[in-house]
Amino acid sequence: MAEAIRVGGNPHLSTFVSSAVRICRAALDAGVDLHGAHFTIVGEPITGARLAVIRQSGATALPHYAIIECGAIGLGCLAPETLDETHLLHDLHAMIQTGPDGATRGLSPLALLMSSLRPIAPFILLNVSMGDQAVMTRRACGCPLEGLGWATHLHTIRSYEKLTSGGMTFLDTHVIRVLEEILPARFGGAPTDYQLLEDEADDGSPRLRLLVHPAVGPLDTEAVSETFLSAIGAGAGVERVMGLLWRDAGFLRVERLAPRTTASGKILHLHLEHMPRATPASRPEA
Repeated sequence: MAEAIRVGGNPHLSTFVSSAVRICRAALDAGVDLHGAHFTIVGEPITGARLAVIRQSGATALPHYAIIECGAIGLGCLAPETLDETHLLHDLHAMIQTGPDGATRGLSPLALLMSSLRPIAPFILLNVSMGDQAVMTRRACGCPLEGLGWATHLHTIRSYEKLTSGGMTFLDTHVIRVLEEILPARFGGAPTDYQLLEDEADDGSPRLRLLVHPAVGPLDTEAVSETFLSAIGAGAGVERVMGLLWRDAGFLRVERLAPRTTASGKILHLHLEHMPRATPASRPEA
């Protein structure tokens, strides 16, 4: 990318959000200026902390919302009001939200239910939840995509799938701020240096592992654990009960390991790792 910029080009890379962050961190560490480079970022939540790293390198980034089962869903707005605002491709997909009645089906009120409109769609979907929620609005933004007729906007796109441990659950949106803002501000590092991983001990008991990249440098793991539990348990509701339970049960363990990446290179905030249990008939991995 630096070489393309040097000869007067404008390199464009389409990649996952965490991959773009890692590239831009490498550029910053190497003193490489990426002004003129552009990223289309997909596949993971687009947060202020991650976008700040990309912009710090000099590059620009535009979101793209897609799911492998149905392809492109939204293209990044060129006049956004939020970080991850996209134009819904309503000629390809019909999109509704569950609203308050979604709770009766275990869904978020902002859950997106998708139906296929293309006869050549990879899968024919009818009001299918892909585990995502978003704010859906209509507004006049004035960008070229609106001129093509795409006036419905999606933003704050997140997964509402739950991570469960010790009988308590929370949404990934509850932990993003802790992993990307609170821990880096207190202990250093970047938004992709912290990850929460759920798996099982050999006896089948639940275990939460907070992975901290070794590149962050020396730190007090007990202080990291306490900071995480205090932040995630802040408030007077179920989050406080959850934080107290995890602290008392000793579910959380801080480990100095690089965050896990998926087979496609994503670094998710919450990584589920299913371990075979110590029984004669081990369950198959997911």
